[in-house]
Formats: sequence, C-alpha cells, structure tokens
Amino acid sequence: MTEQVFVKIRKDDSEENLSIPLSNENRDLKPRSMFTIWFASNLTIGDFAVGFIPIYLGLGIEVSIAALAIGSFLGAILLGIMSSTGPRSGLPQMVSSKFAFGVRGSRAMSSLQWVNTAGWLSVNLILAAFALSALFHGLYFVISLAVVAIVVALAVSLGHRGIHTFERILSLVLGILFLFIIFISSSHLSALTSYSPGYSVTAAVGFGIVLASSFSYIMSWGPYASDYSRFIPSGFSERNVFTWTFVGSFVASIWAEITGLMVAVISGNPNGNPAVDLASIMGRFGYIGLISIFLGGLSANALNLYSNSISLRSTGIKIRRGFIIGMVTVFSIALGIIGYNNFYAFYETFLFILDYWITPWIGVMIAEFFIVGRISKRSGISPGFKKIGFVSYVLSIVVSIPFMNPGVIFIGPVSSLLGGVDTSYYVSFAAAVILYSVLSRHYDITGITGKNLGKTGA
Repeated sequence: MTEQVFVKIRKDDSEENLSIPLSNENRDLKPRSMFTIWFASNLTIGDFAVGFIPIYLGLGIEVSIAALAIGSFLGAILLGIMSSTGPRSGLPQMVSSKFAFGVRGSRAMSSLQWVNTAGWLSVNLILAAFALSALFHGLYFVISLAVVAIVVALAVSLGHRGIHTFERILSLVLGILFLFIIFISSSHLSALTSYSPGYSVTAAVGFGIVLASSFSYIMSWGPYASDYSRFIPSGFSERNVFTWTFVGSFVASIWAEITGLMVAVISGNPNGNPAVDLASIMGRFGYIGLISIFLGGLSANALNLYSNSISLRSTGIKIRRGFIIGMVTVFSIALGIIGYNNFYAFYETFLFILDYWITPWIGVMIAEFFIVGRISKRSGISPGFKKIGFVSYVLSIVVSIPFMNPGVIFIGPVSSLLGGVDTSYYVSFAAAVILYSVLSRHYDITGITGKNLGKTGA
C-alpha cells in the first residue's frame, strides 16, 4: 500500500492545491447533482442553433431528428464516461491528464483547454449580450456585455457550491421557458406538417453532417467533466455519476436541438439568425425567447469561466482564482467589444476546428482509466512528458486527417469521397483508445524519471 495524500479545503475551493486529490470529507455532492449541471449548460443557444443545420441542408424532419438524437446520444456517452472519473481521481479533468500524459504533459493539455474555454466564454458572452440588448431596446451593447460578464463572474466567485446552486436555479427556469417555446412552436402545426425536404445534399451526406455536428458539440464538454464530479465522494457508484451526467446532457441537448429544428421550419429561414428567428415566431412573446437565450448564455458561461480558471491554474501558473476570474472577465468583455460585428461566424468555425483535439484526448484518457487501469494500481506519475500518451494522441490525430472537413483550408480525401462528411472525430477517438492500450502492453508505461507529484490510489 502506498501513502495516500489528499488536499483539504476550507469553505470553498478557491485556493485548493489542484495537483492533489480532494479528501472525501471535502466532497459534499451526490451523483444526481450532475443532472442540473449538464442540463442547464446544454439547454442553450448553441444546441438550439445546431437544430437549424439539418433544415438548412434540406433534410426531412424524421431524418433530422434521428441524426440529432444519435449524435447527442454518442456525445453524452463520452461526457458521462469522463464525468465518472471524477470521484475516483478527486482531480480536475485536465489535472487528471497527468496519468496519461505526465505532469508537464497535462499542463500542455491544460493550455489547450484554457484556449477552448476562453473561446466559448467569448462566444456565449456575445450571444447573451445580443439578447439582452434586444430585450431592452436601446441598451448599449457594451453595457450588455458588462452585465452578462459580471453576473457570471459573481456566480463563479462563489466556487463550486455557487456554480451548482446557479445551475440548479437555471435548470428549472430554462426548462419552463423551453416548454413555453415548444408550446408556441406547436401552435404553428400547419407549417410543420406542410414542410417538405429540399435536399441541398444527399440524405446520407446530410445525415452524416448533422450527426457529426450534434456529437461534436456535446462531447466538447468532455475536458470540463470532472471539474464538477470530483466533489462527489469516492464511495458513490461511478455508474450513477455516468447516468446522471448522461441523462442531463442528452435530454437538454436533444430538447434544444429539436426546438431549434421546429423554429427553423416555422420561420422558413434556416440560414438566418437563430435568436432573431426565435423571437419572430413567438410574436408578442418574443421577449420569452430572448430571455431564454440570455439565461442560456449565463448557464453555459458559468461553466466556461470556472473551468477556465481551473485550466489556467492547472498549467502551473500560481495565480489566485479570484484574480484569474477578474482578468478573464475583462479580457472577454474587451474581445466582445472588438469583434462582435463579425466575431461569431469566424470564431464558431474556429472552435469547432479546435474540437479536433478533444476526441483523441478523451480516447487516451478512457484507455488509461478503464482499459490500462493504472490509476488504481500505481502511484507513479511521470514528472515530465509521458511518451506513450503523446505518441498515441498525435498519431490518432494524424490518422484522422484524411477524414477531416473543417470547412476551411482543406477537405480530407476520405471526407471528400463521403460528400464532405467529417468522420474524423470517431476515427481519432477509436485510434487513440487502440494505440494507447496496445502500446501500454508492449512498452514501459511509467516513464518515471524523478519524484512523483501527488500520490493517488493504494
């Protein structure tokens, strides 16, 4: 048995040592708390806008719903698996990368996650600010940006307890609002029943594009997962953690996407602005749609800002979390002011390209936690870069390049043969799981060249 070292925290998690697991006495959540975290954060404009894609492509309603459901189902599975690692490791998601990539390697991955969270923070900030400005006619956009950013910063400054309370409230409010949106949309039944597909691509290609879009959106939460589930005591069933995470994220995603699909059909403008289209079909209740978008932006950004602060501290930079929150809040407001006119279209594309790094990382992590099983069997962690982790990761990305279609720069040859469908996410994930598992069987997996940084497990 090896000595087990844990970190104790006081009233919140503001100054904890992220490299050391939380002790069970500081874990006060239950698995069901994962439902509201992932329900509120996915009942947002992002998932809502995904529902516009199949109608833009001219797919039939039944085919569209099937593609959205399968993509969300697969993405929610990966998110649920990553969430289930939290109680076992007691570590933030990117810190737990040290088991597969080494300590310095995990810091490199944390840097990628910091960019990822900062990007989504800015996108959702702009969307929520647009909704707030439209809701209060004449309100300056800069003021709207500041209001949204400050509300989110205040919620996140309360630590993980504040985040969970915030998301529980928004789960209830957003659920009621989206029920009302569905009710209003259903009053346009004639538009829904009279809709006929007008395929701009073949049905198979459109199905693949929609499936990839819905899958990539929800699985992009993977690097956030154990930031929240690590506060669940290790004695709870990992299966329950998976189930609550899966149900919350899947139900919210498919609900928001189908709502977006209905609005796209009713408005007859699937290539328009989803927020404007939502407000227009709701008539005198248009403000309900704008409030939904505003609150959805808050719920998503609470997770973005909290995980952003954790990611930056996980790189080894010793800055107090409160200072990081303030710094990133000011940065996101400045970015919104500079680029709000044409920022969304460009950065949305950029962020989906950035998702290419996530699925192979998830593949390596799943192989480490559930196949190689070294987390529960040893305490040795490479203080540098663990070669097998990075070799598996990089090779899986290289293997998936022919299957990519980022929409800019190039189209991979296999994607071109498939009519532009991007299947690289699935390829890189499968390749990462296989490569890491196989290489770990045939080569030294520890890569230990010095002392451990944080002991875990017995």
